[in-house]
Amino acid sequence: MKPELSIKLDYLEDRKNPAEIFDAMSLYINAYRDFGQLMTNSMGIKGDFDFQLNAIESGSILSKLSSLPGKLDAIFEEAIYKSGNSTFDDLVDIDETETEQQVEELAIKIENTLTNNVPNQIAEPLIDRQHLAYVLKAFSTANEKTKCGESVIFKSSNDQGNECRLNTKWRFTGNPKEMFQGSTESHEIKLKLFAKIPVNEGNSVWTFRCEKIKQPFSAKVTHKDWLDRYQKGLIQPIGPKDTMDTLVSYDIYTPPKGKGEPIIRNAKIKEVINITRNRAYQHELSSF
Repeated sequence: MKPELSIKLDYLEDRKNPAEIFDAMSLYINAYRDFGQLMTNSMGIKGDFDFQLNAIESGSILSKLSSLPGKLDAIFEEAIYKSGNSTFDDLVDIDETETEQQVEELAIKIENTLTNNVPNQIAEPLIDRQHLAYVLKAFSTANEKTKCGESVIFKSSNDQGNECRLNTKWRFTGNPKEMFQGSTESHEIKLKLFAKIPVNEGNSVWTFRCEKIKQPFSAKVTHKDWLDRYQKGLIQPIGPKDTMDTLVSYDIYTPPKGKGEPIIRNAKIKEVINITRNRAYQHELSSF
């Protein structure tokens, strides 16, 4: 069955300026459409992401939407809804998003959830950070149309057990036009790594640290044969003091002066060359 996204807006009785309710619903639909397009682009899927309206229910305002026929495979559409709602869950306890670093953290989480929800043969997701900032601004503008005591709920027809209740107090206060105007350098290098958080199932990213790269970073293991053997238990689990000799590719994004610290993006473990068991310590690590 083709997935369907429901956007439900519970409004106050005898609400003043009722036109704002319809404005808010329109803004949420357009923002989610742009969010869907952003995620579609991140997976290398060609074509436009757009909604068709399947139904409207009264009482609350409830819009049931699905992507236009033939535009997107049902599996990918469902992955978009799950990944989108996971993002809003991350904002439940946050009232403000402002900085490039905060947008970067959200982008990484979206890439991770997309990776977990799309088939293996699809290109690894890479979210455009500035476009994400524009999408966040659009959702924030929709939130501004709601009143205290009103609620907005997103739900996917293929995931009825989970509904996402939006934090309508959340605001995006950054300026997308001024964000992510820094420079990006691409690197491919052999490194000795500690695996802080290895993943034993699926294609989720691992978390690493090493001496050469001063900050912990997340990376997807794209050495498929090695990963398959590791997850089947044919390779002994990697411990906290084990080191991995690897071939790594990654980008370093450097924000404009005064806008934050360099950030590692799009890291991939292209080859696991060797594992040294319980012998190397962090102060001994370097590139080789």
